[in-house]
Amino acid sequence: MTATLQRRGKYTLFQTPRQNRILVLGDDMWFAWVGGQQGEILVRSDPDHERERTIQEGEFYLVDFDDDPAFTDMPHLFLERNGGFQEVILPNGLPTDDDAQKRVVGTDKIVDRAELKRHIHSAAREPWPVGDDRELAIPGYNELSVRGAKARLDDLNPEQLRRIREYELDTRQRKTLIHEIDRRLRTSD
Repeated sequence: MTATLQRRGKYTLFQTPRQNRILVLGDDMWFAWVGGQQGEILVRSDPDHERERTIQEGEFYLVDFDDDPAFTDMPHLFLERNGGFQEVILPNGLPTDDDAQKRVVGTDKIVDRAELKRHIHSAAREPWPVGDDRELAIPGYNELSVRGAKARLDDLNPEQLRRIREYELDTRQRKTLIHEIDRRLRTSD
């Protein structure tokens, strides 16, 4: 069982005034998401599209699975949606400059964040990327123990607490600390 995390970051799916759907992965990968007679395809595109409305946005994970019973053996794109991640199967990967359009299979499957990370982490047999803590309200956050981090939470506003919580979910997943942040967020509302 192996999983290769090929890329992760922020994405936006938006609609143009002509009703075209555009998927942006990171800041550098632009695709038109087109429905046709043979199903849906992604077509490599340029960043010159006018945005009428945002359909959805959030985090994305591009993962290639091999011998994982929960996922087919091909690249998957997971798009954050409604508290989980929508599974999108890419039978031949993402479009490239040499092969500008590729078939895409959207599914109704929503994968929980913890489940997705568990599959990637256990299959890849490597730690989940720790990430960059420089934008957090607690300097040196990555080096803090649970006790040390809890002591620093008192000085944070709800938005800062939410950012710390999201970061903790994405990196170390320390349940005691997440529970403490949740408790503080409940009392601040």
